[in-house]
Formats: sequence, structure tokens, C-alpha cells
Amino acid sequence: MYLTNRVREFLIEQNYYIDLYENHIHVFQYVDVIKLQTEEVILQMDGFQLKLLGSDFRVKKLESHEILICGNLERLERIV
Repeated sequence: MYLTNRVREFLIEQNYYIDLYENHIHVFQYVDVIKLQTEEVILQMDGFQLKLLGSDFRVKKLESHEILICGNLERLERIV
């Protein structure tokens, strides 16, 4: 899986990454956290906002421009 991701990164230039795992959401290259609640998270991305809707959201790891959120994701929206 690691090699596949590296090849994809090389071939497709992206400014951000959103990885969905069971009960985890990993977002790389967000600009700012707009809203952080247990049922809604809004992240400012480069040129749009990313809205996560679900339940039991909590931040597991937070670094500069990278966030790992645990919880039950029900819907993901892109807000222009």
C-alpha cells in the first residue's frame, strides 16, 4: 500500500490528502480549523472548506497542517 501511495503522489499532484479509515479521518495540508465539535468539524483547505458530519468526533493527533480525527463519519462535504 505504501508504494502505491507514493506512485500516486508522484503522478497526481495534489495540494491535500484525505484518508478515510475505519473510525478515523486523516487530513493533510489543511489551512485552519474553523469548527471542532463532537458532531461537526469544518476545516479550511486551500480554496474550499471541508465539512465532516457524524458523531463522537475527537482529535487524536494534531500537527501543523495535519490532523487525525477519530469518530463515526456519516457525511463529508466540500464547501466552496
